[in-house]
Formats: sequence, structure tokens, C-alpha cells
Amino acid sequence: MRPIIPTGLMIILVTTGCLGPDGLFGEDEVVEEPFVFDLTIEDLWEDIPENQTSATDITNLTYELRKSPRITNFTEVGYSLKGQPLLLIEFGDYDPAVPTVYFVAAQHGNEPASVDSAYLMVRHFARAIPEEIDPILSNINLAILVMVNPDGRENGTRGNSNGTDLNRDHMKLLEPEGKAMHRAFHNIHPSVTVDMHEFGGAGSIIFQVAAPQNPVTHHDVMIASYELESVVIESINEEWGFGSVTNYPPTTSSQDSSIHRNHFAVHGSVSLLFESAVSEEYSERVRLQAWAGLAVIDEVVENPNYYLEARQASDEEGQEGNDIVYAYLFECSDPAATETIRILRDHGFDLGTKIDGESVTSIHYETFFPRSDFLNGTVVVPMDQIGWRTISELMEYNSDKDQHYTNSPKDRGMDAWRALESVNYNVEKDVCSAT
Repeated sequence: MRPIIPTGLMIILVTTGCLGPDGLFGEDEVVEEPFVFDLTIEDLWEDIPENQTSATDITNLTYELRKSPRITNFTEVGYSLKGQPLLLIEFGDYDPAVPTVYFVAAQHGNEPASVDSAYLMVRHFARAIPEEIDPILSNINLAILVMVNPDGRENGTRGNSNGTDLNRDHMKLLEPEGKAMHRAFHNIHPSVTVDMHEFGGAGSIIFQVAAPQNPVTHHDVMIASYELESVVIESINEEWGFGSVTNYPPTTSSQDSSIHRNHFAVHGSVSLLFESAVSEEYSERVRLQAWAGLAVIDEVVENPNYYLEARQASDEEGQEGNDIVYAYLFECSDPAATETIRILRDHGFDLGTKIDGESVTSIHYETFFPRSDFLNGTVVVPMDQIGWRTISELMEYNSDKDQHYTNSPKDRGMDAWRALESVNYNVEKDVCSAT
């Protein structure tokens, strides 16, 4: 039997819109409002906060942007020790012929300005008017890890909830936050990586920037990093006045592979460190970080192939015809040999010794000077076990320092060479047993 609806009720239903394909006996139709691109670059500068935004508010504000059709991927790439989401926001279509720029904000929780600037950059790319954004995203992809240490931000501490300095954990990867940074890096394969920090202040210097210094870094990546460093320094000098910015002074950890900019440069990405001075007012520190970030983006947009090709050159090193590294070589008489052998054994390497009198074309891993005359009994670490960059970093490791993979020339004094041709060797259980 068909339902009978009184005439009066029918009039009410029709006039209130309850009848139709989804009315009365169907679900209500949901009308999606179009996303509005309503901001300009002036809005970014005008909306810089006077005080630090809480970790919870940053997370909630970032979630509000996820409906933007410009966002290619909105990913909880990991979680902090306290379970707070680590949000990676990606823009662009990830054409492999286009370079990707990757920002990581505030590994140190008590260096907060970069988080506010990272959020403002995400907001700008998600909501800004098309004429400001479309020309950029036609030349690059952009990925921003908005807040990598939310627990430290809440606690006002440098380290995470375990007290670990995340910027000394890029080799051991003891913490979930570090693992998230690495998952993001390997998933998006960036040509350029920027690590955003703050420092204690140095008089008139209000900003510092640093390129990688680890000698294992591919030459093209190193040169492109210093070119990008110069662009950022010039941009800030023009806006804030000459002498307001400098490159970050070398320290005992300048070459350390457990530090963000060195580790990711060694693994192929043009890399920079940002440091804004905490002696400046908070809004100015945020503005400096955002200004430097946009300077990086503008430079890569202007010269996308230059940065893409630096990444590709690094990726291809070790392939046939491109200085393939067959083995690592070092002498038992080297003072660092015993500790190096222990480290490599602890990491599961099979070691051997050279067994013939043939010369071996090689270059020193730190100075790049050549050498060919290796005696029988020279320790051979075959590269078919692991990539040469990773083993180069292991050569720097010093177990006496918590988390650190130290500077080879200063702290270890290890003389080691990269063999550029095959080496005849025997695997031995007790290499250098007499040392």
C-alpha cells in the first residue's frame, strides 16, 4: 500500500524542501562549500604572532587547512612520545622533473619561532590567491613538517620527552620524532632540506645560516648548499641591513653526521640550517624565519634544474661510470683502527684484508687526495654490504660521546680511502688482531 499524505502536510513538505530525490524518505543532501583562496603575502606578515602559539593550537590550526585543494598530502607522519601528531603538509604534483623543498621546524622545543613561521607558510600556500601560488607550484613541490618536537615545545625543553636532543639523533634514530623526520625525507626525496632553529643572540647579528660541512657530501650538493646560503644572507641583509646576518660559525660538531643538515646533505639533499636570535622580540624572530624560508623557495623556483641536478648527481654517484666506490680501505697501524673495527663489527659488517700486491685507485675520504699503494693486510670494508655514505658516517662514530658521530679529522684522526676499483681480499674474523 502506498503511503497517504494529507494535502496540508504535502504543502508544508514541498515548501520546506523536504520532498525530492533525497527528501522525506532519503538522506539530506550535503552541499560542499568551495574552498576560498583569500590571502595575500601581506596577510602573512600582518598575522605574525607577538607571542609563542601553543603546541595544541598549532596542531589544531594546521588541521583546519586540510580541506585546501592545493594540499597534495596531509599526513600524520609520526607521533611524539606523548602521542601528539607530527604533521607533514605537502604541496605540488610530485613530478620527478620538479625539485622538492622540505622544511623541518623546531627539533629543539625551546626554539619556538620556526614553528609559528612554518605554520604561516603552510597557511599561505593553502589559502593564498592563485596568482601568488600557482607560479611557484608549477616549478617546485613543497613539504613542511610543521612541528617535530611538540612535547619539547609544551615543556619548554631542548630535547623531547626522553630528554633526547633530536638534532643529535640522525644516525642512531633512538626516538620516534627522528624516525618520522627520516620517513618524510625518504618518502618525498627532497632536492633541498631546511632545518629551522634559534640561537642565543650575538649582538647586532639577528640571523645565522649554515651549509653542510661533512666531507662525504657530494661536491654538487655542497656547492649548491653554499649558493643557497649566500642567497639567504643577501636577502636578509637587503631587508634588515648589512651585517644583520652571517653564516653559522664552525663548532666541534660542524661535520657531525648526526646533525640534520649534515646527515641529509650526505644523503643527497642540498641543505641549510636557519638560526634566528632569541634576543630579538618574538614576532621579529618569526618574521626572520618566514622571510628566509620564502627566500629559499624563491631561489629554487628561479633555478629549479640547478637544485634538481645537484640531487640527481648525488643519487647517481656510485653507479657505473660515476666514481663507483667498491670498498673502504684503512691500515691496521692507524691509531683509530681498533675502535673503528669494533664499531663496524657492532653494526654487522664483514671485514677483509687485501691479498695481492696490485695498486688500487682510491681517494681519501676527508681530503680527497689519491692513493694507490696499499700493502697486503690493509683492511677492506666491501661496499656491497651498505651504501658508501652510510659507512662513511660510521667511520666518524665515537661511542664515547652520547649520540654523536664525531668529526673525523679532529676527534678520530681516521685515515681511510674510498677504493674506486675492485679489490681482492679475504674475509677474516680477526682483522688486525695484533693491534
